[in-house]
Amino acid sequence: MRGWGCNNTEVTKILGNRSANQRHEIAETFKNLFGKDLVEELKSELGGNFERLVVALMAPWPQYCAKQIVKACKGAGTDEKVLVDILCTANNCQLKMIRTAYKAMDGDELEEDLRKELSGDFANLMVAVCQASRHEDESVDEDRAKQDAQKLMEAGELKLGTDESTFIAVLVRNSYAQLNAVAAAYETISSKKLVDAIEAELFGDLLYAAKTILGIAKNKDEYFAQLLQSTMAGLGTDDKTLISVVVLRSEIDLGNIMQAYENLYGKTLAAAIEEETSGDYKKLLLDIID
Repeated sequence: MRGWGCNNTEVTKILGNRSANQRHEIAETFKNLFGKDLVEELKSELGGNFERLVVALMAPWPQYCAKQIVKACKGAGTDEKVLVDILCTANNCQLKMIRTAYKAMDGDELEEDLRKELSGDFANLMVAVCQASRHEDESVDEDRAKQDAQKLMEAGELKLGTDESTFIAVLVRNSYAQLNAVAAAYETISSKKLVDAIEAELFGDLLYAAKTILGIAKNKDEYFAQLLQSTMAGLGTDDKTLISVVVLRSEIDLGNIMQAYENLYGKTLAAAIEEETSGDYKKLLLDIID
């Protein structure tokens, strides 16, 4: 970063080939050696999607999630998709870390801010998700699955209107294995798949959140592979979501997601990124997934 311009190749080489913990240690050592905040220095030197990706890489996982939530909630309007993509895909432990990081960053409780920013049944679902009370055991109770499937039918297709609270309770409380059992039971007692019933009964952000939870329950790797594909489909690229998914999953399960992507679309994620991105931004993305 000395002199005119910045050696982006060296920035990519260093940050794209280090773990999150190592990048954090680099930032601390930089501060000790030069008395400057490395992230602020990088922001002053870089630009565009390359800067956004570099800055995302420098934040520890919980802090990055919390920062994205703060940005999604503050200012004019709320980016509900960001909230769903982060919170409705996290497990209980991750949700607790995000809540702690959010409290330290913003000074307020995450649930309270969600109540202020959101409304109606969508707010109810998101606050319930943040309670981190989903059952996480792998055992399945088939009888309870049938009971929940029946409750969902009575709350939806057998009812004039929709009892959204029943859908929320089933989606938020059950383990993913149990949710899959509920979906299978629903299909045996109804002419519809559960996801089709949800599409008929729920709308807007609530529908997106419900489908996200069902997608994670069915196959988490395929869900994220499909989300990555959606960022690069059609005209233009949803770089914000692409960066978020790659960074957030890079040290969790990105390898599995990449394999799922290749199985679903017949090409590697690297090949897709090669086609859709360019310059230093592309090089760093490729280094991360390598």
